Amino acid sequence: MIMTKYEQTKKYDVAGNVETFGSQGIFSIEGVEESGIFALTENRYSKTYVLSDINFAGVTDIEQKEIIIGFSKVLKGIPCRFSYTIANEYVDEKKFYENILYRNRGDGDDDLRNSFNAVIREKLSDARQGLYQTIYLTLTITADDVKDAKSQFLSIEGAIRSSFVGLGMNGMQGSAMHPLSVDERLQILFNFTHTGIAKGYPLSYKNVVESRQDFLNVLAPAAITYDNEEFRINHCFGKVMYIADYPKALESDILTSLAKVNCTSYVTVNNELLDIGGFKQEISRKYMKVGMKIEGEKQRNRNNNDYLADASQKLLGEKDKLDTFLKKLDEQDDHYYNTTIMVLFMANTKEELERIEEKLKNIASLKSLTLKSCFAMQREGINSALILGCQEFKRVVNLSSSCLAMFMPFKTQELNDENGVYYGINQLSQNAIFGDKKKLKNRNSMILGKSGSGKSVFSKSEILSVYLNNPKDQIIIVDPQGEYHQIVNRLQENAAIICFDAKKEVYINPLDVDFYGVDYTELREIISEKADFILTLISSLLRRNVEAEEQGVIDRVVERVYSENFNMRKRLNGEMEREREYEVPGFMVTEQAVISTGEKLSRKEQVRAYSPTFQDIYQGLVDEGTELADHLAAAMDIFVNGSLNLFNHRTNVDIGKRLITFSFPGLKENLRVTSMLIMMEVLRSKLSENSREGKWTHLYIDEFHELLGIDQIAAFVVKLWKEIRKLLGCACGISQNMSDLLNEDNAGRLSAILSNTECFALLAQSSIDKRKLMQFLPNISPAMFNYVDNAESGTGLLKMGSVVIPFDIRMSKESEIYEIVNTDGGSYAV
Repeated sequence: MIMTKYEQTKKYDVAGNVETFGSQGIFSIEGVEESGIFALTENRYSKTYVLSDINFAGVTDIEQKEIIIGFSKVLKGIPCRFSYTIANEYVDEKKFYENILYRNRGDGDDDLRNSFNAVIREKLSDARQGLYQTIYLTLTITADDVKDAKSQFLSIEGAIRSSFVGLGMNGMQGSAMHPLSVDERLQILFNFTHTGIAKGYPLSYKNVVESRQDFLNVLAPAAITYDNEEFRINHCFGKVMYIADYPKALESDILTSLAKVNCTSYVTVNNELLDIGGFKQEISRKYMKVGMKIEGEKQRNRNNNDYLADASQKLLGEKDKLDTFLKKLDEQDDHYYNTTIMVLFMANTKEELERIEEKLKNIASLKSLTLKSCFAMQREGINSALILGCQEFKRVVNLSSSCLAMFMPFKTQELNDENGVYYGINQLSQNAIFGDKKKLKNRNSMILGKSGSGKSVFSKSEILSVYLNNPKDQIIIVDPQGEYHQIVNRLQENAAIICFDAKKEVYINPLDVDFYGVDYTELREIISEKADFILTLISSLLRRNVEAEEQGVIDRVVERVYSENFNMRKRLNGEMEREREYEVPGFMVTEQAVISTGEKLSRKEQVRAYSPTFQDIYQGLVDEGTELADHLAAAMDIFVNGSLNLFNHRTNVDIGKRLITFSFPGLKENLRVTSMLIMMEVLRSKLSENSREGKWTHLYIDEFHELLGIDQIAAFVVKLWKEIRKLLGCACGISQNMSDLLNEDNAGRLSAILSNTECFALLAQSSIDKRKLMQFLPNISPAMFNYVDNAESGTGLLKMGSVVIPFDIRMSKESEIYEIVNTDGGSYAV
């Protein structure tokens, strides 16, 4: 019998390996190729890809409609048979935790890492119970051989990949499409067939080939039996079902609702593109058949002398629908598919299998669907539901691309950067969040949340994570209120507190410079930066801008002081001395003493012992001998002989420790601005020094609005925010309210800062602050801001680059990490 093109799309695929003995015949795979392509029956070849998730559940209805329209266009662009699958798979627990937990490094902080890992384990155990959800796309083509199949896949996958990336909207990330390697694809099948008996066995294509094994033998389960309604594999039970009846109105969360059940499952949508000409012929044939039935009924009525009676309303209505549909096919440029939706699920016992089936049927019922078992075709169902590209079981429904797009596989974005910092779990998917700001183009961030939102604890948790996960990096905290001392106390010798208070006798010299590895070109930069700092400082003291003549004097003095200091250090270390441009001032002629003492000093000790101080700048101005220089020296006198001589001391604290905090609680107002300026200069110098050594610096500024409220400091912060990326730095501003930041004076500064910020952690916000954030962050869907509206402490919204995720980083009160980070007496635990 000759089949029409439409009838051919309804025909089952020929099952392969059905005569193979025992469990080896589970899969209809004819061959496996190194590129990940599987050879199937009837000259078909398939290849599987992983699709990254995108934000769908968390956006507005209007945005969801746009995504559905975009997904419809993506589907129309796929020129071959395809399937997409939402898979809930149990990952090997040991390997899973090895990939995400902070690994021990034997540096004295492993007890903290183990405590943090315990928090992560507990959170993930409560959330997904070892399940990990993945979206797969499987393409199936007809080809002459593997070489032809490779060529075809290569020609089509580029355009498909681009169209999935284009699903992103308003700056949100689209779906990334990556091919599964042959090892990854085989591993998925091996994990399925060895459910309950093998964990963590790494399957290698190369090893199988070299050992001359048959892939069917390697993939075969220990035992499998098929019943009419279910199958048993090893010691576990499974079942394959399909959607038999569909509602008149489709909802976009059908697939994600079915995939929500906590068990190993595969929800697969199999699609066969219809030849539009053949499809029209099929509809026309049905139209003619209905027309003949109508004429037959009319004839029967006439034979009964009922000349006025028409055919039944049912037939007339069916004819009208077919007529309308035929016109739609002619008028609209849409693609149509024969679609079958499969659901495969697994359980440890038959009773558990029945409970899962009941849950799935209840979900289906709520969506006006009917789920039925693949009766007496469980093997065919397995091959059709897994990522093979087979369609050995079909119960098709005709769907246009716009209708098919309603079966949306996407739900929420995920963030799982390798070597990333732990940010809790995704509230939508319950998967762990690991983000690495170093991977962003712009690494700056903001943490915002009203009082009691868990903002400060979130910050401390991130700081501790960065410290534990990046042992070579330095962390610097600007801590105006002294809230981070508990972290410093816990880290002991690896951390230090720098408190601007004369009573504590902790001193830091803002003019310190490490000349190690610095050439003359870099020296000019250092001199320019130090001159800018002195200018800003004097401008702050004089409460006016420094005039051009004054600036010239300061530049000259700073250049002389640092040039001579540079040459002195070169001489100290036995390096060639640069020809002097200036005579050495008398106060610096201590050549013999310097050499005899310096030989015993380390590089770090040399910086502390020989860097210039404010005394040197002051003396340099005095030695100028002009009225203008004397006026500037008088302004500097407060640092040498006055109330600010706190900063005219050599550094006596180690600012090279892994974590340092600058703290100035209770500092008098006349000292506060100057202290902040000096602190900022120390930060800038440290950033430059770390950058020259290839070391990353993480800068956290608490009470961020305070710094933006002071003109001289704000200008420095804005400049730092723009330039820190070049210095291997990540800056983070921490503040309570957007209202505090966005006052009339700060508007321009804040705009410059936000435009150079790619990461935002938004905890609970007031309605006013939420509205302001929505204006400044238009790329975040308005619907996502619901996660910061009356949010519980420790929950909120994380935006990292183009990824936006609702997070939950709450932890148990009993954990050591909670005791360290919860220093304000608030409630942050679960």
